[in-house]
Amino acid sequence: MHFAFCLYKHFPYSGLSLDMLRIANECTQRGHKATVFTGSWEGDVPDGIDVVIIKHFALTNHTRAHSFHRKLRKHLEGCEFDVVVGFNKIPGMDIYYCGDYCYVGRSFLRHSFFYRFTPRFLYFSSFERGVFDASSQTNILSLSDREKLIYQQYYLTQDSRFLCLPPTLEKARWANLDKLQDRASLRTSLGIKSDDNLVLLIGSGFQTKGLDRAILALAALPTELLSKTKLFVVGQDKIDPFQRLARKLEVLDNIHFLGGRKDVPSLMKAGDMLLHPAYAETTGGVLLEAIVSGLPVLATPVCGYAPHIKTANAGHVLRKRFSQVELNEKLLEMLLSEEKEQWRENGLKYGQNPSLYVMPQRAVDFIEQTCVQQRLYLSGEKRQKSDESLYITNELRQSLKGEDSFYQMMNIEGKVYREALGRRTLRFTRGNKDYFLKMHTGVGWGEIIKNLTYLRAPVVGALNEWHGVHRLKDLEIDTMTVAAYGIRGKNPATKHSFIVTEALPTETSLEDYCQSWKDNPPSTLREVRLKRWILNKVTETARVIHENGANHRDFYLCHFLLDAHFQEDEQVSPDSKLFLIDLHRIQMRRKTPERWAVKDISGLYYSSKDIGLSKRDLLRFMTLYSGKSLREILKSDMKFWRKVESRGNKLYESERKRILGNKPREARDINTNTTNDPSQSQRHVRK
Repeated sequence: MHFAFCLYKHFPYSGLSLDMLRIANECTQRGHKATVFTGSWEGDVPDGIDVVIIKHFALTNHTRAHSFHRKLRKHLEGCEFDVVVGFNKIPGMDIYYCGDYCYVGRSFLRHSFFYRFTPRFLYFSSFERGVFDASSQTNILSLSDREKLIYQQYYLTQDSRFLCLPPTLEKARWANLDKLQDRASLRTSLGIKSDDNLVLLIGSGFQTKGLDRAILALAALPTELLSKTKLFVVGQDKIDPFQRLARKLEVLDNIHFLGGRKDVPSLMKAGDMLLHPAYAETTGGVLLEAIVSGLPVLATPVCGYAPHIKTANAGHVLRKRFSQVELNEKLLEMLLSEEKEQWRENGLKYGQNPSLYVMPQRAVDFIEQTCVQQRLYLSGEKRQKSDESLYITNELRQSLKGEDSFYQMMNIEGKVYREALGRRTLRFTRGNKDYFLKMHTGVGWGEIIKNLTYLRAPVVGALNEWHGVHRLKDLEIDTMTVAAYGIRGKNPATKHSFIVTEALPTETSLEDYCQSWKDNPPSTLREVRLKRWILNKVTETARVIHENGANHRDFYLCHFLLDAHFQEDEQVSPDSKLFLIDLHRIQMRRKTPERWAVKDISGLYYSSKDIGLSKRDLLRFMTLYSGKSLREILKSDMKFWRKVESRGNKLYESERKRILGNKPREARDINTNTTNDPSQSQRHVRK
């Protein structure tokens, strides 16, 4: 068989390039022919592999990629290949080796709304869509379950098109560690004293790898420990901005830039720990390399291979919500820890697992299988197609009959909880499980224009809630679990969509639970502890979503569901949860504007005015939310909190006047009794 491998650029220190060569070499060893099409090639060309350089020129990254793709198509048209494998997102490939992060997902969280109209975004997103869209025929070699789920979140890519590969390690490179120089002589050759700490950061693309975070953590070490700690940076990238940061923090003498190196196993054997605080990383193969070489690892959980650190017990993984303070503390803790030798032994033992070294074999097996499928397809046995814009769990799908699953989901009957313009929420049962279905049938152009006039994002479908659930779960905030999602149509005013979530273990909202506090404030030790836990949990939720660029827009007590448990000593159990629900209006971006943070907190303040909170409770919320002392708040943040108080009071008075005036509600729950208590009607407020 003759396989084509397509790569924008071959770089000898790139993990993606190394993976491509491992797969190509495995193909040649099985008797296949491999031809690599690339825009440039640095380093030696292995024997048995043909390399075709596609010359192209452009001024920007996206135009260079476009030029490469256009010329690549001409080359492929003139040759007959059994399978074409892309190592970058290129439409029309038979297989894509998924070594890159989700571009659209990352752009939505890191850039403004207007970035989506730039030529760069339009080009790269179209190429990504061409690979992962549900209508695409490209199969995908996935390197981690985490990245697979992200792509499915944005493109609803079918499970059947994915093959999750095992970790990628080259056995020949890591099986002979004992034959290297002894650790002492290696450290001497690097100028490291026996009692010094050698911290490594390995990987090209220093910004993505989190070198700035590493420098800040290094500068936070105690003076005595800092004098004995060296950070060696391995990889190729611009070093000037990081040198300036290090010079500003007075740690430049502790940092050494080594450039690209081929003796990484030797460096790891000589090191004391690997520091990898990456911002984004599909896999992070260097984590596995460090583990199997006996090097303790400290990394962020964005790396697809981060779970291996926990499995091997060879270091620490930071929490999903990155905190520079936590990184500083963990670095200090690991440098002083007595467990370093145990972590080293655990990693070496983990490296003996043969399943860590079979990635090329599994990848080529899949390529050969795809070749057979291609021939069947060409002979008339076409592949089965799934619903193009539909996600349904297997458990729920089994209860459906017929082919049009979307139509069936939109016509499910059950107990109606709420109806509003273009939106309906109901509860239904399938098997022994309860679900909530929220369907959207279009709000019309009038409603869309009205919202845009007031500079508000109109809710035109279930897509917002679908992304909102994934975002909260990524931030480790308890929320709903999606069982199904679908969308049909392109017109935003008339398109139909739905989202199905599993029923939560509780239906007790904080609005209902806290009603009695005003007349019967918590008095027992158990009640006081639960009240404090609730206050801390609500505050943490508000702080986390706002720090990570999200805002709820309906941030009231009625949208928190309480599932409380206690231990024998009446402490709140770790199993206790506080679920944040009703996410159809949530907004997500890189940074939450102050006005939207004010809206959320003022809504929370309004909904808690009639539950008997003390002044001390409010001050505790302010300090926990801002992470500052009361003195600092009074000095620098009072403008923000005055806005919160003013808006919350206006909302309260407005709702009180509306109820007393018996005005009709814009959005009313089914079978809800009218009350004169503003706190009882807060769930209907949409300001």
